[in-house]
Amino acid sequence: MLSVTLACNMGLTQYFILIFCFTGVLSNSTNISKRGENEAQPFIEIGSKFYLINTAATMNWFGAALYCRNFDSDLAVIESPAEMNALSFYLTTNDGHIGKYFWIGVTDLAEEGKFMSLKDGRPMLYAKWSGGQPDNAGQNEDCVHLWAVNNIFHMNDNDCMAKLYAICELRQPRKSCDVCDLKNFIDRFMQHTNVLNCRN
Repeated sequence: MLSVTLACNMGLTQYFILIFCFTGVLSNSTNISKRGENEAQPFIEIGSKFYLINTAATMNWFGAALYCRNFDSDLAVIESPAEMNALSFYLTTNDGHIGKYFWIGVTDLAEEGKFMSLKDGRPMLYAKWSGGQPDNAGQNEDCVHLWAVNNIFHMNDNDCMAKLYAICELRQPRKSCDVCDLKNFIDRFMQHTNVLNCRN
């Protein structure tokens, strides 16, 4: 009965577009959840993201951003305590990472004190600064890196031209329809069509 009502008000074409979108959502969600290890290499799954942790060569922040782009990724942007804890735990429990500094994709180059994500241009959602940081020492620290303090990684601002390692974050595949947004999509669609006023 609901199908008939929807078809009546939306027209068959619109109804089928909605159905195709819904089935596309399910298949996209399945594919994302089954990301294979080969597809993610040389990335490592840490928490809910895939990272490439470069310890082979140091580079400035701009070079690190370009390095990540070569792997279809961006400098990592840590967006929650869970992400920070997972990454910090990995770095502190794997040999050779303590004592190294790692660039991440956050900067206040555009406006001093306003730290923004390089990957989407939005304000940083989460910060775990070292004590007294960010301090913009020498009025020349505009790029953010991770460093270990008492064997726990924290954020610090640094000179963008400093030579550090990079942590890249694999880009999430873009989805035209997302399961989480399906209800919003249907609500918006119904507001622009006369779904409830079907006439015989």
